[in-house]
Amino acid sequence: MKIVLATGNKDKVRELQVLFGDVPIDVAPDGFDPEETGTTLFQNARIKAEALRADVPDDVIVMADDSGLFVRALGGRPGVYSSRYAGPNATYADNCNLLIKELGNEDDRGAAFGCCLVALAPGGQMLIANGVLPGEITREASGDDGFGYDPVFRPLGDGRTLAQMTRDEKSAISHRGRAARSMARLLEIS
Repeated sequence: MKIVLATGNKDKVRELQVLFGDVPIDVAPDGFDPEETGTTLFQNARIKAEALRADVPDDVIVMADDSGLFVRALGGRPGVYSSRYAGPNATYADNCNLLIKELGNEDDRGAAFGCCLVALAPGGQMLIANGVLPGEITREASGDDGFGYDPVFRPLGDGRTLAQMTRDEKSAISHRGRAARSMARLLEIS
């Protein structure tokens, strides 16, 4: 079994490589960047997986991830636009700063990370796995590890942000970790 990830995001690749153990994982070729026109995580993950399917051998599993941060007080924003919340060339810090600014003094800071993994297996079968991590948005960034919104997201039941956790701690609870473990079961990866 071999998996090719329909992403060029090195941070996502690093997380997923750990979660799928000894299964060989490759990434999409340089420049792979299909337009994400979906309105749901599933639609965007499917767009990416289908865009890559024609470019890899038939015996390889193509897998795509789409993730987003859904903030209750912002009506679910940034959602599917999480990576480009502060603009098309936004940095992780730009996105976090805009989120904190928009929430301001809002008391309801409830949020959830969501992840949808879509795998296109040899023979055309589509497998779908989802993961959710509930939590809240902090009032300021804290922590140096992780990426994306990790410095401003505190999982429910923990006093630390994701960026204050080790990679193993984060993988054990994260939305992407939960989706990957579900996908591993679907693919019968032990």
